Amino acid sequence: MLNRAILLLFLGLSLFSSCKKDEQIVEPDPEATTGTVEIRFNPTVNGSTFQVNQEFTGPNNLKMRYEAFKFYLSQIQLSNGTSILGSKDVALIDFSLSDNSFTFEVNEGVINQINFGVGLTKELNGTNNPNFTPSIYPIDNPLSIYKGMYWTWASGYIFSLMEGRIDTSAAQDQNPDYSFFYHSGLDTLYSSYSIAGFNAAVVKGQKTTINLKIELNDVFRNDTDTINMRQDYFTHTTDNLDLARKVITNLGNAIRKQ
Repeated sequence: MLNRAILLLFLGLSLFSSCKKDEQIVEPDPEATTGTVEIRFNPTVNGSTFQVNQEFTGPNNLKMRYEAFKFYLSQIQLSNGTSILGSKDVALIDFSLSDNSFTFEVNEGVINQINFGVGLTKELNGTNNPNFTPSIYPIDNPLSIYKGMYWTWASGYIFSLMEGRIDTSAAQDQNPDYSFFYHSGLDTLYSSYSIAGFNAAVVKGQKTTINLKIELNDVFRNDTDTINMRQDYFTHTTDNLDLARKVITNLGNAIRKQ
């Protein structure tokens, strides 16, 4: 019995040693040459954290709620003021999701400026290619047809999509049940923006987070004008181009450094 116990103990130690050796075989990743930058959007309504399907007071004191809010950014570049440290072709921001961020690899340095376009370039929009089809993109790609941002009845993508309901009663004491939707998408609506004043250091092998804020009520107003949502409550772009341009321009201007 003693000899058998010693044999079992020896076998157990051998197996444990073998497992430890197997663990040690795993090679560590090679040393990183870039850092990871996370761009995070923090949406608010009237200064409070935004959520879809939540009632709030909108422009002109309308009771309203969003049911969908998403938009494209493209040609995203991070700069130190004189040179580009990193870039990303396209990102889709969807405020119905819990995670409103995207990441990409960036060279070491100090970021002090972000350049981006709201919407898509002609190349990404596919309008300069008569054979373009969104089916070329896998399901997890921002340009996948499964993201619900491609107009199957027209050529090109929806650059920004906002949908919801407002209360149209004079007393503003009813449930928001009157639909609004703003779908902006046309090559001429693509606009470029820059936000400066950052001081974000990128260190290789580490993650740096840059926070951007957006007050969603600012999508319907600027310093000189507020959209009357009772009257101007929908656009598919071509049926009300001025409204589509106003909404997407306000959206771009509403994105700011936090």
